[in-house]
Amino acid sequence: MTDKLLIGFGDSIMAGAFVQPEDTYLVKLGEMFGFKTKNAGVPGNTSTQGLARMEEDVLRFRPDICIVAFGMNDHYAVASDVRNVEKPVYRKNLRIMITKLQEIGCKPVLCTINPVIAGDKHAYYYRRHPEEWYLHPKGVMAWIEEYNEIIRQIAKSMKISLADIAMYWKKYVHNGGSLAEVLRTIENSGDDDGVHPTPAGHALYAECIAEEISQWL
Repeated sequence: MTDKLLIGFGDSIMAGAFVQPEDTYLVKLGEMFGFKTKNAGVPGNTSTQGLARMEEDVLRFRPDICIVAFGMNDHYAVASDVRNVEKPVYRKNLRIMITKLQEIGCKPVLCTINPVIAGDKHAYYYRRHPEEWYLHPKGVMAWIEEYNEIIRQIAKSMKISLADIAMYWKKYVHNGGSLAEVLRTIENSGDDDGVHPTPAGHALYAECIAEEISQWL
């Protein structure tokens, strides 16, 4: 065990909703690299809410590394073609977060947003978020990809580490994996969730982020 502190800063996926603490990707990363870990994930949080609590929950601990993973609660529609946190605000929030981490000498790692199981109006994502609201572009995955592109652009322009979860999961599916294995479904949890990772999904997160961390440790 080193003295390095790794903080995970994000929403319910970071917090480890519906899985045991030892199955979360943050704990797995701590075990892989021998880091101390602190989970600063809060279910339901947007990037705006995260920024408001950043000093208290992250900065005062002066972490060596911070995984920043917001977006699942930012992108979703609250009315027809109206996002919960609009893209310009989301971009600004992430840039402020990264700047604040760099100011204390912390190494930030940005994560893209994992894909979801959209389903239909009777099940999965569209049961909670009406499909007819996702018009321009068409469909929730297109909306998520818009936010992922913002994350990639920020990582590139600010020259920071990017764990491209979306691309990593896409390769996983391309190679024969299934979203039904890594996201909560009726079959594996009794719940038509389709958003939150299973333990296998957290393991996939950990693999992707570990590849990035390994490059500069």
